[in-house]
Amino acid sequence: MSDDNIHLEEAFRDSVATINSKGERNFIYPKKPKGKFYTRRSLFTFFYLVIFITLPFLKYKGNPLFMINIVERKFIIFGMVFWPQDFFIFGIGMLTFIVFIILFTVVFGRIFCGWACPQTIFMEMIFRKIEYWIDGDAAQQRNLKKSAWTAEKIKKRILKFIAFYAVSFIIANFFLAYIIGMDNLINYIQHPLENIGAFFSLIGFTTVFFFVYWWFREQVCIVVCPYGRLQGVLLDKNSIVVAYDYKRGEKRGKFNAKKQKKV
Repeated sequence: MSDDNIHLEEAFRDSVATINSKGERNFIYPKKPKGKFYTRRSLFTFFYLVIFITLPFLKYKGNPLFMINIVERKFIIFGMVFWPQDFFIFGIGMLTFIVFIILFTVVFGRIFCGWACPQTIFMEMIFRKIEYWIDGDAAQQRNLKKSAWTAEKIKKRILKFIAFYAVSFIIANFFLAYIIGMDNLINYIQHPLENIGAFFSLIGFTTVFFFVYWWFREQVCIVVCPYGRLQGVLLDKNSIVVAYDYKRGEKRGKFNAKKQKKV
């Protein structure tokens, strides 16, 4: 095979799947997954969300078990309080965690991204399921986007907007609890007029989460996430990773069982 043919077959590497030839955003409509691994991911998500929701309520010696209070520069990790003068200990802990993530990726691939990353869990296991429920599977979502603004489409868009913003509001409350503590959050909720600043902070958090899961989506992993940007130097040909295989996927077209057997 000539170098030109190899270049043509691997031309997909020259562009990002989420950007079209005009440089515009190319929205992805994944087909609704199913199978034993997806069932296991759903069970793990349930376990993950239980921890996420209950952790702000847990206390140790009168302090939250886990809190990152940037405003008061007070950091509590597993009941241990760290102040700015203890930041070198916090820094060492963070470096240790980063090294662990790197070694974990080298050995197990991108399991963290698919099974434990908050962005993936909230997007794929919560918001995406809401989207499947309201808009339907991938083909139905594409047709809905191309269709005219009928009463049915408007109803689905409004319902989806309300559902996404409501879930974003719940998530924002718990994230704010990790920053200021659940006791302070409950106090702010009970006395909203006395804590206007906290209310606007909550609306800001909610709007950011809504924007991420309504529009930005997988771009977080591609553009923003530092861990995702490190993958190029952490993986090799033997790493476990869910990725496009050009040897099986090119040339693109409908699956033919007879041709597949010959290959």
